[in-house]
Amino acid sequence: MAFHPLSPFTSTNLVLHFHRTPSAAWFQSALETVGRLYRFVAIDDLRGNFYRDQRFNGACHVTFDDGDRSFVDVALPVLEGLGVPVTLFIAPGVLDSGRNYWFQELTYLRQHVADNAIRRQVAAQVGWDERLVASFAIIPLFKALPVAAMWAVIDALEQQHGLPPAPPASISLEEAVALDRHPLVTIGAHSLTHPVLQNESDGEAQRQIAGSVQQLTALLGRPVRDFAYPNGAAGLDYGPREQALLRAAGVELAFATDSGYVGPATDPLAIPRVGLAATARETGPWIGAKLLLTPVWDRLRRDEENQERRRLAALHAPGSG
Repeated sequence: MAFHPLSPFTSTNLVLHFHRTPSAAWFQSALETVGRLYRFVAIDDLRGNFYRDQRFNGACHVTFDDGDRSFVDVALPVLEGLGVPVTLFIAPGVLDSGRNYWFQELTYLRQHVADNAIRRQVAAQVGWDERLVASFAIIPLFKALPVAAMWAVIDALEQQHGLPPAPPASISLEEAVALDRHPLVTIGAHSLTHPVLQNESDGEAQRQIAGSVQQLTALLGRPVRDFAYPNGAAGLDYGPREQALLRAAGVELAFATDSGYVGPATDPLAIPRVGLAATARETGPWIGAKLLLTPVWDRLRRDEENQERRRLAALHAPGSG
């Protein structure tokens, strides 16, 4: 029976999040490592913990963001073999468009275009001084933009370099709708087009949140009550405005990417998640250590991306010069 050594002393409930999963062997090993400490539960069990006083401990819910093709091709057979329920958060506007998420397209673009050229295009698009952005990495630089500006930069560079759009890297919207009928899969909302919500106007943030919930509700034929913030860092990607918009849209559970256990004091609209990825470092012992150190993990690691994002926000705040 799964047993977390800290369960007698504190709440150790956990939500995991994954994105692209290129290796079935790694994914199965990761879930087996987690399963030695946790029992896996469905999202409705997690909802009961918040709204029906169905308290439990030592439970883990598995989530995936975006709908990368590897979810169907690699992850789902493993989940089926182990009987693990999962929530898949998708941006219906992206999947319906036939194009990629902006970060998938950016990855493709960087295979053909130098980062310095991308920085120059970002500066030109937004009216920033090229010298001020020259030291920033590409991903945090993009995450400082509204989603329309992200795509304007990508489209301009692809046109300048004669590049066709990248082949679709995600499942289709029709596949996502079919997956919602799978006994282990629940579809949740992930905005319409995966912006950094705090970079958007009030109207656009409302459209991204309410629109994704409404579109998926109509497609799935059931209420959609679960949402994952794009990117998901508190204070950078979401805040009180986004939580108010989620409440107005009928969302009950919203998931971030800040690490932490899920306990009685957890805000149901700011549920922490522990991210795992198929890297050389993330082996069984490393994953086990991460699960035991979850409450302090964010303080232990060097999160250079979010540090750069905060520097960019300060640099380009009104009145900063």
